[in-house]
Formats: sequence, C-alpha cells, structure tokens
Amino acid sequence: MSRDFMQALKGEISSSQQNNFGVDNFDEYRFGKYRDDVKSRPSSFQKIRGFLSSKSGASSSRNEDVQDIRKAIPGVEKFIRLYDAFPEKDKSLLITLLAYQHLGYRKVRLPRNTKAYWELFESAMTLENQSDTYDPHFQNFILSKFNLNPIGPDVKLYYAVIGIVATFLLEQYAYKVDGKNFIEVKQNDIVFDLGACWGDTALYFANKATDGGKVYSFEFIPRNVELFNINLDFNPQLKPIIEIVDRPVSDNSNTIVYYQDRGPASKISLTPFDGQTGSTTTISIDDYVIDNNIDKVDFIKMDIEGAEMSALRGAIKTIKKFRPKLAIAIYHSMDDMADIPNWILDLDLGYDIFLDHFTIHAEETVCFAQVR
Repeated sequence: MSRDFMQALKGEISSSQQNNFGVDNFDEYRFGKYRDDVKSRPSSFQKIRGFLSSKSGASSSRNEDVQDIRKAIPGVEKFIRLYDAFPEKDKSLLITLLAYQHLGYRKVRLPRNTKAYWELFESAMTLENQSDTYDPHFQNFILSKFNLNPIGPDVKLYYAVIGIVATFLLEQYAYKVDGKNFIEVKQNDIVFDLGACWGDTALYFANKATDGGKVYSFEFIPRNVELFNINLDFNPQLKPIIEIVDRPVSDNSNTIVYYQDRGPASKISLTPFDGQTGSTTTISIDDYVIDNNIDKVDFIKMDIEGAEMSALRGAIKTIKKFRPKLAIAIYHSMDDMADIPNWILDLDLGYDIFLDHFTIHAEETVCFAQVR
C-alpha cells in the first residue's frame, strides 16, 4: 500500500503543475480581496519539482521512492499508515490536501471548491441581518446577527457568513457518508467543545444534544467569552445546556499561561511577555472529568490552535474509559495532520479514523474517529 500512496501523491503533484488558478480558487471571505501578488507557493515548491524530476516511479524501488519523497516532503512516511487506514474517499482527500499544502492555491483545487459550496454562502446571506452588527476587533471581520430558524436550527448569533457555512450548513463537526451524518452529536450526548471561541459550535452541539445532553465549552480569552455570552443570551432555550469553562486545556493542570487578548488572534505563552493582558491556569480533560463527577463523555471536539496533541494526552484516561466520538482539527501543522490520527490509532481502542475538509484553502481539516 505504501507504493499506492507514493504513486497517488506523485500523480496528484505532477498533474497539478500546469494549473494556474487565481481568484476562482481564492477565498475572499476568509482572506480579503484577491491580489495577483498574494503569496501562493510554499517554501517546499522547488523540492517538489526536484521530486518530480527524480527517477521515482514505477521503475524505482520502494526505498528510492521513500528517499525521494522524503526530501520533497519531510515526514511524509507518517502519512502512509493513515492512507492505509482511511476509507477510499478519504485517501483521495489526503493526497489532495498534501499536494495543496506543498504547492498552494494556484496549483491545487480542493474538492470543496464547487458551485454547490458557493451557493451555501448565498443561502447564509439570506439569514443575515446586516443592520445588527458586532465588531470583534479581529482582522477585517464585522459580524452580523443571524437567525438560523428558516433552515432548521432555532439559533440566533453574531457571526460571519463563512462561519455559518462551516458550522451550520456544512456541519463541520459531523462526518458524512453518502450525504448522511455518520459521526455526529446526538440527542442526550455529553459533549466537550474545546476551542469554543464565540459560541457557534456550542450552540450547534446544544441544538443537537437537546435538554438531555450537556456541552462543556472551553474558552478562556476574555474578548471571546464576552461575545460567547452575548450569543448565549440570544438563545435562552439552549443556554442551560451549555457551560463555559474559562481555562485553557493541556496535558497537565495548573500550569500558568500568559496571554494578550486579541480575540481569535490572541497571543499565548508559558512565560511572561511584554504586552500581555492576563494570565490563567490550564486544566486537563481527565482532571476536569474527575473534579466534576462527569459519568459519561460521548463526543470530543478540538480546535485549539495547535494545542490539540497536548489536550489529547491530557484526555487519555477519559478516552480510554468512555471511548467517545472524536472530531479533532489537524490543520495547524503538517505534524498534527499525521501525528494526531496516528496517536488515535496507537491507542488500540478499536477506533476507525476518517478525514474531511471544509474550506477551499488550507484551514479546517478535521480527523474524525469512532469505535467500530
């Protein structure tokens, strides 16, 4: 199977070389107005060209293939096991994501970039009240108030169109098979929502878990928590289901963390720094579960800006005991993309792993896992 992986990756990279996408493969909702001078080639581009011009291919040995592709994409061998573990459609997505990470948006078009995807943005805008806005002081975002009732969820919140599409229309934290949810939060589920930000995922999960469930939402940046609470007040029917835990999650509890509050762009450090606006202490999921006498955990979602691996290590007892469904962001680094799914497999708890991606750019790749 390793030969299948390497041939698929080389084929994807080779077939992408002549592409020259522009604004049609650039997300202006996320990155602002398109410019021709936007950087599009990652630093590995020349190494990839070298890989393509090498003798790697059907006539080369496996060892030669591995050495050639290692030079082009360091650490790539960690993906071979994942390629074997993923279902067929996710294998193809993995290959495309790896090519995108190393060639950029001018060369590789991700599968989400379809007419149907952009129609979701048009649908989201019909739910928007642009006369009622909120400034989160984050990049160029001005948030509008959305009423999602016309599409089903009885949810109101300040948010951005791009977020409404990801969280509520694409359902970023539900894995689908043939268009139907296969891994998702269900009624009465106990959910751990790590990286809750402005509360969109908490509201999404609470709407699914309903009165019999509970959502523990971990968010400690004060500016984010302020807007989270505003969004909770818009939804009194869901507010009792959601509990905000204003501590960062890690592998150990009670480690001091220093931060500069810039909303979703906040700076976080384990040592004091100039410009910091506050400090707090970490909590591990295992300690939180024990301290609060939580007797079941059904679903764990994480998107915590590259701290997912540490948080998973701090949740290992919880995962082993309850074997919850997992939805873990793996797009913050290439190491995360390989190491997190491999860590889940190494638990040897009977988890099957799955992969999905929810934008036309490098962000929002999620590894799903469920015990078979």
